[in-house]
Amino acid sequence: MVALLAAGGGGYWWFQGRDTEHKKRVEIVASCDVPLPVLERLQNGYYPRRSGDILAAEQLPHQFGTRHSTPYPYTQDVPIFLYGPGYINPSTTSDRPVTVADLAPTFAELLQFDEFPERDGRVLEEALLPEEERNGVPRLIFTLVWDGGGDNVLAEWPDSWPHLKRLMSRGTSYSEATVGSTPSITPSVHATMGTGAFPSSHGLPDTRIRVKGNRVVDAWENSSPRYLKLETLGDLWDAANGNTPLVGMLARDNWHLGMIGHGAYLPEGDSDIAVMDQLGGVEFRTNPVYYTLPEYLLGLDGLQEAIDSVDIRDGEGDQSWLGNPLLPFDGRIRETPAWSIYQSQKIVQLLTHEGFGADDMPDLFYTNYKSTDLVGHSFNMIEPEERDTLEEQDRQLTFIVKQLNKLVGRKNYVLALTADHGQTPYPMVTGGWAIETPDMTADIEKRFDKVTPNKPLVLSNRGYQIMLDPEEVKKNDIEPADVAAFVRNYRIGDNVTPSNQVLKRFEGRTDERLFLTALTPEELEDALACARSQAG
Repeated sequence: MVALLAAGGGGYWWFQGRDTEHKKRVEIVASCDVPLPVLERLQNGYYPRRSGDILAAEQLPHQFGTRHSTPYPYTQDVPIFLYGPGYINPSTTSDRPVTVADLAPTFAELLQFDEFPERDGRVLEEALLPEEERNGVPRLIFTLVWDGGGDNVLAEWPDSWPHLKRLMSRGTSYSEATVGSTPSITPSVHATMGTGAFPSSHGLPDTRIRVKGNRVVDAWENSSPRYLKLETLGDLWDAANGNTPLVGMLARDNWHLGMIGHGAYLPEGDSDIAVMDQLGGVEFRTNPVYYTLPEYLLGLDGLQEAIDSVDIRDGEGDQSWLGNPLLPFDGRIRETPAWSIYQSQKIVQLLTHEGFGADDMPDLFYTNYKSTDLVGHSFNMIEPEERDTLEEQDRQLTFIVKQLNKLVGRKNYVLALTADHGQTPYPMVTGGWAIETPDMTADIEKRFDKVTPNKPLVLSNRGYQIMLDPEEVKKNDIEPADVAAFVRNYRIGDNVTPSNQVLKRFEGRTDERLFLTALTPEELEDALACARSQAG
């Protein structure tokens, strides 16, 4: 049975049941009954004028298909693990609540970098040896992110990460680690890792953000860092040392650039190494205006060998894995264990050639293994493809540690492993309704857009946040709070579509609300004040 809600934060949150009166519904969602951690994560993920006019949290077990942007433990709970002989406490487990925002200030402490500003994150003190016992300053801090590798994925496949378990016995782990903000989405969380601050400060609240009133754009449009409001640890460390340190990243997408920062976009910056995948293809890319892509990484040397090693595991060389094609020219090769093997080889090539950790000037390197997340979206976290992909990433962890020991020296580096979110099983597993956001948007338009129905009122509906066109709001003489109240009262019966019918398990349940709460930013402030006063 899938552990849908991993214990953590405030335990298990499972809100079900039905309200019979509209007035009672509104009182419940507007009161202090919404758990404080839910409200705080909504607030941490909100950035004025870039986020939605309505911020929402679905009513569990209902969900947006298999998307993973929620304030709940099953997507919020993630591993945070640090390893580094000479720097990190061995065989230590802490149950203190922490978040991924704590990584950057912890690295700054290891670097003895007093100029790093105070932000949302705090130093992971339990992980660090006393300063006088450390082996000076690490030559390299290596951050490894298992994209979509949250606690509920690890719990679903408990025997698929033995190498991480063994390594954890020699480092410090945090059992109550969370993302700390919602949406728990890739660009937002990776920027939190890099800056030590939540989206409410660093300015990237979602994959798509609103700029200049009505324009909705990708948070990393054209692979430019212009929307990232805060400098990262990499930005600040580089500038403080005359750009002598090496700062680099090898990852799937520009959504991961928030780990390293702005590169040459800043006047005092330089072109840090940023290696990203060609979307739909298999080559690497970068934005050469602000970042660097070493030419020796181009080409596909080693990819076929990685594919062959996966291909023959079932005893038959047939260019397939679990019935899925293994093709070196197809971008979906990243949704197989072969890509993790190939990625590790490229990382070691990059570290070796550039000399990361080769001198006394500490360097920073970040990588994201995206395959776990891609497989979760294309197949699902409960499918064997996820198991095999996780197992390979675990094998590569051991490979990376061995290479770091060889290249940098066993007592000269720190490795941190974390994830940006958990994943969501099929609705049929959770028992939840798969919320159809296009139908929900159409219902909002039908209810509120009476003046110019040919021009959309809703600029964007991500489900967890809804952006409204301010001109259409004014023309229709409505308030965002009116739309928020509509969403709070939105039910299963309102969301039935030809492709989303009332199955047997939903018979008699069509009056169930689909959202725990939906609030304007102003209403969220009031709810937070109320909840905090109740908490004492």
